[in-house]
Amino acid sequence: MSEDFEWQAENDFTDLIERFEEQIKSGNGHFFDVEEFEGIIDYYLDNQQKELARAAIEWAREQHPASHSFYIREARLLAQESHFKDALARLESLEAIEQGNEELFFAKGEIYSMMDRHAEAIESYKKILETTDRPEEVLSNIAYEYESANDYPHALIYLKKALEMQPESEEMIQEISFFFELTTRYDEAVEFFGDFLDRHPYSKFAWFNLGLFYSNLDLYEKAIQAYEFVIAIDDTFSSAYFNMANAYTSLKHYKKAIKLYEETFVLEKPEAITHYYIGECYENLDDNQQALIHFNQALDIDDKLADAWAGVARVFVRQNLEKTAVKYYEKAIELAPNIDEYKYDLAVIYLKNQDFDKSAKLLDTVVKHDTHYVEAWMNYSLIFALKGEFDEAINLLERATEENMKEASLWYRKAGYLYRAGKIEAAFFDIEKAVKLDFEKHRELLDYIPELLDEPRFVEILDLYKEPNN
Repeated sequence: MSEDFEWQAENDFTDLIERFEEQIKSGNGHFFDVEEFEGIIDYYLDNQQKELARAAIEWAREQHPASHSFYIREARLLAQESHFKDALARLESLEAIEQGNEELFFAKGEIYSMMDRHAEAIESYKKILETTDRPEEVLSNIAYEYESANDYPHALIYLKKALEMQPESEEMIQEISFFFELTTRYDEAVEFFGDFLDRHPYSKFAWFNLGLFYSNLDLYEKAIQAYEFVIAIDDTFSSAYFNMANAYTSLKHYKKAIKLYEETFVLEKPEAITHYYIGECYENLDDNQQALIHFNQALDIDDKLADAWAGVARVFVRQNLEKTAVKYYEKAIELAPNIDEYKYDLAVIYLKNQDFDKSAKLLDTVVKHDTHYVEAWMNYSLIFALKGEFDEAINLLERATEENMKEASLWYRKAGYLYRAGKIEAAFFDIEKAVKLDFEKHRELLDYIPELLDEPRFVEILDLYKEPNN
């Protein structure tokens, strides 16, 4: 709606719309001044009520034939109807008469934007950048066009300029944060928000986003400090408590995290995901009873939360109730079929219970979806090894090492299968390759084949590659 009508009370404007629509029904000719007509037309355009917009434009032009603003609004209406050429033609005819008309160039930029002609939209907005009394809006529009053209660096430049003119704008801060996140420019984001806060130290949204980027950089202590500033400014900012709890969780300070998660329940309606995170904290504290309580509370709020179903399953596994856990993992997989972790955990249960076919089916799905899931490759190959099918196990790990050349664990395991299969030379070739990648992980091989310590050749390889302090 037009800025000119911001001063009007909502009830007054509703009355204006009602009077206009009553006029249409009755056919009586009420008089509306130019600003009233502009407000009426903008209301209908903003709400995509095209027939009423057209009726208002026609009536306005009858009552105020000298006003060019209705031709601009007609162009906007034509654009909404996808008559872009006609819309631009209307504006071109006005441009020679009203060269400095800000509203005209706003409309032109809007129409070019609808046509995905972003460079021309930007050019239109730039023409009024120096003269407009709404520079932050123009800068935001330019930023939006750059974003639509996938030119994120330039979008960020213009959003920064807009924010300097309206530093209290939460929307602009969030947009800037979005671009930093999208382009993974976390260090630059920290620098930007730090500089911004030097000038605007009471911006809770800037502190909040600074905390986000510190967390993205794994600088959790600094993230916590940023969130503490948010709460000092506004102690009802629920998301700051939530994110601070996440940071404490990352630092394994689970009791502090739980307290902060619970603080959000005082400030807003409890959410399922918050109960889930509390459950995870209790899980990490080995408090299975409380973990189960909160996972179930999460499901009471949202029974479609796959993480909570998997959380309950994990607790049952820890309590040696694996048959019950299976049902919960199956539900988690049904709800979130692309989460490999659930399938892997269920496959491990089947493997422990020697249900090799079900385990292999799940693990095959996992490694096809994520070729870098090393633990899945390892357990998949173990199924064949437990059945004495070492050639199949070796072939599987050939595929695995092709995808994960630098994963020493896979090379050690393949060497173990080769050794068990009597392919000694090939086994030692892989052992040497694995030792070069990661000496310390040779203990994984010894867990599988402890008798290798009696092999002089193995001991010789270890002596050759071990670090002086090992």
